[in-house]
Amino acid sequence: MSYLPFGFFVLLPIFLIIYIALRQLNNPGLKRRLFNGVMLGYLLILSYLIWFRGLGDARDALQINLEPFETIKLYLRAYRQETLSFEIIIVNLVGNVVMMFPLGFWLYVKPYGWFRKLLFIVLVPVIFEGGQYLLHQLHMVSRSVDVDDWILNSLGIYLGLLLNMGHEQLLSKLLHQTKYKETKKSNQHIS
Repeated sequence: MSYLPFGFFVLLPIFLIIYIALRQLNNPGLKRRLFNGVMLGYLLILSYLIWFRGLGDARDALQINLEPFETIKLYLRAYRQETLSFEIIIVNLVGNVVMMFPLGFWLYVKPYGWFRKLLFIVLVPVIFEGGQYLLHQLHMVSRSVDVDDWILNSLGIYLGLLLNMGHEQLLSKLLHQTKYKETKKSNQHIS
């Protein structure tokens, strides 16, 4: 099993269950410490999966793509020519996005301004890709270094941030509507 299906079916659901459970805590300090701990664990597992799972031979030539959208176009061409299955394409393209959602969720709760959040969105995927390059140079593993992975990973963090923002706004709106209805009902009982 490659690391992306493992992430889809095991790692991501576990994170979401923990995230939902942590949201129920009333102690903000405990919630923050637990969430940071969960994210540290997530980052360690994600780093292992990205850097060490499904390794190639460290003696292989390093594949580097610095042309934006080249790998994405390659996947789309392969799909049109039926030389690569749709499942492999989805797992690789969508997986690179979805696996970064939790980092966007975590980023939402951090008290950073937009500039620091943008730096996080841009730099964390650079660290993952740079780590792949460094580990290859140290002859430890052979992974590809691809600007498209950086683009997709950054998009995933950003979408995770936006999803959490939208989720919070929706919860706030629903909570406000519920309180309004309860207030209206209690005012009707008083009259």
